[in-house]
Parts: sequence; structure tokens; C-alpha cells
Amino acid sequence: MTKCMAGSTWTMLLSLALGTAAAQSASPDVATLHTSAHLVPIATVVKDKNGLPISDLTKDDFILKQDGKEESIRYFSVAEQLPITFAVLVDVSASQSTMVEDEVKASDIFFETMLQRPQDRAMLVQFDTTIQQLKALTNQYALLHLALGYVKSGAEAKNGTRVMDAVAGVTEKVLAKENGRKAIILITDGGDTDSRVTLKSTIEEAQKADVAVYSICYRATDAGLSGAPSQVINSMVDRSNDILRKLAGETGGDTFRVTRQMTLQKILAQIADGLNKQYEIGYIPPPNTSTNRFHKLELKTKDPHLKVQARTEFFAAP
Repeated sequence: MTKCMAGSTWTMLLSLALGTAAAQSASPDVATLHTSAHLVPIATVVKDKNGLPISDLTKDDFILKQDGKEESIRYFSVAEQLPITFAVLVDVSASQSTMVEDEVKASDIFFETMLQRPQDRAMLVQFDTTIQQLKALTNQYALLHLALGYVKSGAEAKNGTRVMDAVAGVTEKVLAKENGRKAIILITDGGDTDSRVTLKSTIEEAQKADVAVYSICYRATDAGLSGAPSQVINSMVDRSNDILRKLAGETGGDTFRVTRQMTLQKILAQIADGLNKQYEIGYIPPPNTSTNRFHKLELKTKDPHLKVQARTEFFAAP
């Protein structure tokens, strides 16, 4: 994975970001779950049968299993007690050119909604055949607002999209180095033509870093936009839907699709609501847990009618 993403694009665009992230790290008086070699953190959103997030659960409402065996929850916190670090990734490839203006407006509202506390930070990345960081991690909404003005469709450039490279790169080079709750908001039609990393390795990177990926499928035909360029045939559409669902489902995020009724702004509002009612759970794996490999995680509630969003695996480091 590291070799694949060590190209000049990321070296130039993210070297500054890492320095900025260090300079803006949370102050000592901010509650942060600092992970150790033993504690495994799991961020989760719980929804009722109507898809609305629930914020009044306690540790005793959850059941956690590792490799099929129930484990004790040692750490439990709610969203307002922990900072959140997130990245918005916007697909600006040719097939997305008609939607860019709407993506900018909706993302602007999302940033303003999420950055209400000084300990919360966000970054902005656009991608097509290249991956460009438009703003490094910051807690200042005004800077992200300005950066959104530089989001530009690559309609005039050669066709191609690097969805997995963008997600894996941001995860590995930025979010993996952060503590607390972490998420990626991915806005794309799902068509990946040029990535060097696979879906499997991208999911593994996110699971290692406990980064939840929220996949938003935005296609001109679904949103009722006529005349938008599209080179995605039906079989590719089905495949990209499966990819986005798998990426979100196994990392603890969720999948959405923009339509005439369900606008991007409404979707981002739902994501914000869920993240603001998130739980952070931690446990210590048993002593006989094999290292240097992934282990299955199963988090659910005692109420079978509730839906739990949480990553499905964790990596036990050597």
C-alpha cells in the first residue's frame, strides 16, 4: 500500500498537511481517546427502524464480539465528549462536471454544521486522475469555505478517476495519525478507472485506522440532470454500487444515493446528525489474540430492531 501511494502527487500535496495537522492537534484539555497497543477503539452510529440516529444508549445496551466470542467493553463515550476529524473527498472527473456546483454548495453547509467546536477539524480533497488537497486539516470553517472556491471539474482533462487511491491516501497519510473519531465523506459516481490500490486494501487501511467511510453516489441521471456527460454503462453502474456499499459497510460508515427527492444537502445533513450522535467504544483483546492479522468484530445492541454501523474487522499489530 505504501509503495502504491508514495507518488509525487501525494508527497507534494500532503507533506504540508501533516505538518499542519501536527501544529493544530487537540490541546491537552480536550477529551481524546488515545489508542494504545492494547485498546481497540470502535466508532459507531446506531439507528432506529426509521433510520434516525439514537443518542441515549449506554454501554450496557451493546454486545461486542471478537472472532465470535463476547468481550467486555472497557471504554464508552458519546460524540460530544470526543473531537472528530474528517475529510470531504469530491470527485471532479468529467462524469461529475454537472454536479460540481451543487457539491460545493452542499459541502459548504456541511463544513459549517460540523465545525461548531474548536477541537473538530476537517480537510478538503478533490480527485480525478490526480488527487489534490485543497485544504489541510483545520478547525476554521472560513478557510474551508474559501478552499471550496477552487473545486473544479476536470471535464476538459483526460477521463479517469482514482476513487480508491483518494480514500486510501487520505486515510494512510492523514487520518491514521489522528486520535478520536474519524470519517471520510466520499462524493462520487463510483466509477474507478485508474486507482493503483484495490478495494480490499482500501478497506483494510480504513479498518486499521478506524476511519468510517460515508459513500455518496451522485450521478446525473439519478439526480434528474439532463445533458450531463456519462461514460458509465449499466454493468459498471451495478459494480460501482456494490463497491461503494462494501467500502462503507465494512468500515462503519453508510451509503447514500442522490436523487431528485433525496438531495445531496439532505444526505449530508443526515450524515452530520449521525456523526453528532456517534458512540466510541473500546475494548482490550484477549491475551491469545494472534498478532499481525485481521480479526472479526461484531457490534450490535440488545435490541434487535436497531441498526448498528461499525467496522467489521480490526488489525492486531505485532
